[in-house]
Amino acid sequence: MCIWGGKFCIVYLTSAITRSAQTALAGTEDRQNGISAGGAPRERRAADATPPNHVVYVRWGREDCGENAKNVYSGAVGGGLYSQSGGGSDYQCLPLEDVEWNNPVAGNQHGSYMYGAEYHVSAEYFSTDNMRHITNPHNYDVPCSVCLVSGRSAHVMIPARLSCPRGWSKEYSGYLMSGAFNDASNKNFICVDGAPELRQGSSADLNGALLLLVEAQCGSLPCGPYISGYELTCVVCTL
Repeated sequence: MCIWGGKFCIVYLTSAITRSAQTALAGTEDRQNGISAGGAPRERRAADATPPNHVVYVRWGREDCGENAKNVYSGAVGGGLYSQSGGGSDYQCLPLEDVEWNNPVAGNQHGSYMYGAEYHVSAEYFSTDNMRHITNPHNYDVPCSVCLVSGRSAHVMIPARLSCPRGWSKEYSGYLMSGAFNDASNKNFICVDGAPELRQGSSADLNGALLLLVEAQCGSLPCGPYISGYELTCVVCTL
């Protein structure tokens, strides 16, 4: 029994208030530390809420993706005209289905232009397994596909390699390609599949954006690993 005004009552009330404050403080710390009210960690819940990892890459020269990848869409490679010094320098994978426009104006407005890309390479470098009856890819338009791989968190294109570092998965390998060294238009380097496909019926020599093999030039590049005139390979890897 608490007798009001007595020392025992004061001590009893002080002890009760202290216990209540400690309980409230413990609950606050648990919430801050990610612990539920019942004492169970929230780590499992956070892990369950974490979205799975995905990486997306372009497979240049093919309409399909590898065994472990999902095809987002397929299309044709495009870029700026090889003989024009302006415009974009990167190659694009343009879809061929469900193309959408937004208030287009008929006729050229003399801004930037997008052209189709052609192989400018002879047959001895690439495998012809996916070219059907065609033996020389020169002047044919270049297909492409955008690929998604689940369970991966990074991807890289490595020039001068045909295999991936330990622990990485190989998506595809081939040749490093770009525009010609003396073209007016600069182009990025891309990795074109070593067993490429061709867009059937597209052998007309219309130029546009061009794809040529890239040759090493030692001197500024170390002449030990690199040999002048040798065509550079490439590989695309995921982790």
